[in-house]
Amino acid sequence: MIYFGENFMKGEFFKLRNILKGKHIKTVYQPIVSLSDGSIFGYEALSRISEKKFEMNIEQMFRTADRMNRSWELETLCRKRALENAAKLDKEKKLFLNVNSNIINDEKFKEGFTKSRLDRYGLNSDNIIFEITERVAALDSKAFLSSIEHYKNQNYGIALDDVGAGYSGLNLIANVLPNLIKLDMNLVRNIDKDETKQLLCKAMVEFGKNTGIYLVAEGIESEEELKTLINLDVDLGQGYFLGIPQEGFENAIQRKTEIIIRQRSKLFRENIKSSIYPIIGHLAKPGHTFPPDENAGSVYDTLKLNPTITEFCVVDNNYPAGFMTRTLLNELLGGRYGYSLNAKKNIRKVMNKEFLRVNYNMPVDQVSRLAMQRPFEHLYNPVVVEKDKVYWGIVTIKDLLDACTKIEIDAAMHTNPLTRLPGNLLIEKEILRRIFSEQPYCITYFDIDNFKAYNDAYGFGNGDLMLTMVAEILKESAVKNEFVGHIGGDDFIVICDYHEGEGYCQAVIDSFSERVLALYRDEDIKNGHIISKNRHGVTELYPLASLSIAGISNRADTYQNIDSFLNRIAELKKKCKRQPGNYCEII
Repeated sequence: MIYFGENFMKGEFFKLRNILKGKHIKTVYQPIVSLSDGSIFGYEALSRISEKKFEMNIEQMFRTADRMNRSWELETLCRKRALENAAKLDKEKKLFLNVNSNIINDEKFKEGFTKSRLDRYGLNSDNIIFEITERVAALDSKAFLSSIEHYKNQNYGIALDDVGAGYSGLNLIANVLPNLIKLDMNLVRNIDKDETKQLLCKAMVEFGKNTGIYLVAEGIESEEELKTLINLDVDLGQGYFLGIPQEGFENAIQRKTEIIIRQRSKLFRENIKSSIYPIIGHLAKPGHTFPPDENAGSVYDTLKLNPTITEFCVVDNNYPAGFMTRTLLNELLGGRYGYSLNAKKNIRKVMNKEFLRVNYNMPVDQVSRLAMQRPFEHLYNPVVVEKDKVYWGIVTIKDLLDACTKIEIDAAMHTNPLTRLPGNLLIEKEILRRIFSEQPYCITYFDIDNFKAYNDAYGFGNGDLMLTMVAEILKESAVKNEFVGHIGGDDFIVICDYHEGEGYCQAVIDSFSERVLALYRDEDIKNGHIISKNRHGVTELYPLASLSIAGISNRADTYQNIDSFLNRIAELKKKCKRQPGNYCEII
């Protein structure tokens, strides 16, 4: 307990009396920012002393008010000041008000937040979020919980503040079921360097997703903390790095918004990629590690106390230097003289230096091939994962095989059964991965002209032969590892990881023009057309099949979402379809 001297207390009492008498309180507003797109979600109203000679610590001011039995008077003044400026707040933005849980059920407090009172400030209950500090709200009395329910029913939002710093914890969250949870700044501080904090945050994110509760990370002070929180999929952020408290409702700093958008786009691209071809880093678990100077006997003792440790890495200054299994260590220290000969040796002298080490971003299927190529005695050892030359974790063979099985199942589910090419879901993900990337690409849309007429005149069996022929031509022409997909019917997609797709398209046209004639009767080839009925049942002459190819690259323009991309390529496709014969246009 902290004891204050009598003179100190008198000074604090004097300052508070004058603050209340002169109403020397002003409000500053700190932005709360969406970690999805950098937009402003709302502002937290923070009270400050406006008269310099009466300045004191804000928390001390409220504690002093408690001792003087003037808490209600101070709370009322702070709320009044916060609401006075709220008329300038955009209608879609939220205003966070700190509320002492001991007064939230007071009838006078409720009167201050009636519809008529809010109308004076140009607000409604949807704009207001009551922020209740977990440390203060430790006593979840029936009256308190009843008041919370009352405000929820009136469409006020409830945020639980300082979660992770108080004493009531999960019980209070379960009882209150707030709209938002604000993670205490001590949990956020240096979260980019602390794996335990990341795991705790990840658990809270998962809880929030499952319960519909938004998560707000408080006290963000660095770009590294911000990026880590985005990677953990936290909804909202607040802190000096994103915006300092100011007297007006300031917009987010453009540079900080750009950081959020870039990091979110990067994460989105990785997730899109990993949902089709998972990268090994996403499967990695921390594993158990020992420093290279630890004695083998000490490691052996640790393993005896922890039977779940079946293997471990030797990590030297964050670098994975060696690997060892429990079985190998037991063999080394077993036998009549094994322990006495080897127990005092540093683990670096007995560890296995030949082990499978892979980069975080390596695709799972590639890692699987490498793992299966190992000698039999190492075949079932976990794979060690490193990121930027730093130890990241391990992946067990079971997890690796499970991931590979999932890839095969997903591919089978989303593959066109006729051509065996990736279908719409995989195509969409590949397109998204390109348009959110800064790397060059050219996405080409192939449409077989007059295919329906051919299908009707020659039958479905021959129509299928034409589709499979086109699929084979597209795959044969993909000499630079181009992605080939089958949208359905006579529509195909080819994605090149370079700008100049014209060469690929010309190779396809040349091959198609040569091979398509084999699918026609000599008479139709001689006439240069077939006779078939249109959709209205009227007989018409149709030219032989040709290809219309519409292509879009990011050579000149970029796209922020798939809708704008699809609209653009649809326009270009219509233009290409109007041209006779084989036609290709890439923009």
